[in-house]
Amino acid sequence: MEVEHERGKIVFAVSGRNGSEPYKGNGLVSGIFTVTVSETDDYVFMIKGNDATGKIRVSNITEARL
Repeated sequence: MEVEHERGKIVFAVSGRNGSEPYKGNGLVSGIFTVTVSETDDYVFMIKGNDATGKIRVSNITEARL
């Protein structure tokens, strides 16, 4: 994940359809971080902004690339 936060509040969450929640963050700031999932699932990415501008980039990194 790469976040470029310019202003406002950004809420970001990743949740699996089977009930897992690998990540939930309120008030994201600029930076790069990794979200690791421990099981095969269909994951939903939720982004909310309150008077927010910026960018969020999500990349799929396989275990071989870590």
